[in-house]
Amino acid sequence: MDMRQLRYFVTVVDEGQITLAAQKLNMAQPPLSQSIKKMEHEIGAKLLVRHGRKLEVTEAGEVLYSKGLQLLNTFDETLGAVRETGEGLRGTLSLGCVMTCIHQLPERVQTFHRLYPQVKLKILGGDPHQLSELVESRDIELAIVRSPLHYKNVNMIEIANDPFVFIVPKSWTDVSSLSSITMNQISEYPLIALHRVNGIGIYEIILDEFRRHGIKPKYICESPDATILLSIVKAGIGAILLPESALFNFTSKDLATIKIDDFSATTQTCVIWQKDRYISKAARKFIELFS
Repeated sequence: MDMRQLRYFVTVVDEGQITLAAQKLNMAQPPLSQSIKKMEHEIGAKLLVRHGRKLEVTEAGEVLYSKGLQLLNTFDETLGAVRETGEGLRGTLSLGCVMTCIHQLPERVQTFHRLYPQVKLKILGGDPHQLSELVESRDIELAIVRSPLHYKNVNMIEIANDPFVFIVPKSWTDVSSLSSITMNQISEYPLIALHRVNGIGIYEIILDEFRRHGIKPKYICESPDATILLSIVKAGIGAILLPESALFNFTSKDLATIKIDDFSATTQTCVIWQKDRYISKAARKFIELFS
């Protein structure tokens, strides 16, 4: 069994089907199936069993997958470190960024490209939960996310601390001209919620703040996409509570931003990367741009 076969096996387990694994590996199905059978013959144990259209991992397969994944990661890290020795930065750096933190990227991407023109950047969007999982699975090396975070296996540096503000349509003349507002006043208006698909985030922070004041918000709409929600606010349908910097990439003469007098919580913008694992020189240099 070699590293190539091991990578084939890990991919089949991840995808759950030979067909999908073959597509991901950019190869035909028969050679992939033959490779798995050859591994089973060499090891002397069944690694995968078919259950309907899915392939399920046996106990022996679970052990091989777990140990094999560690071995492949170590191999890839070693190869990357050797390639980087004595040469300039090159290759691809994959990173993620939540939409409400996207303003942190343009200037740093410009600087990074100027300093390291041979490195291609691949940038993915998503919520903090999704991006943290991508960091953990090593699909991306680092991510710019908002707290709260509930992952122990990441290193983190805080780059900004944001207060929450109340964002309303300018057409709401009874409130849009105010310089500040209270949570009790906010509870009287129809609200739009930024609610991520998985995990705990901004939505829960805001709900906790309402509970602290003993009041219940009037939510009429929710979405994990801040851009969609701000467009709905702009249309005059509702108002929204967001971290102040979320507006940096959504300027509009149709929106008014109001300070909240009694909202105690804040949210932190952080750069995260996997703890106790090798990261590329390109990733390290990109992280340095935030220090």
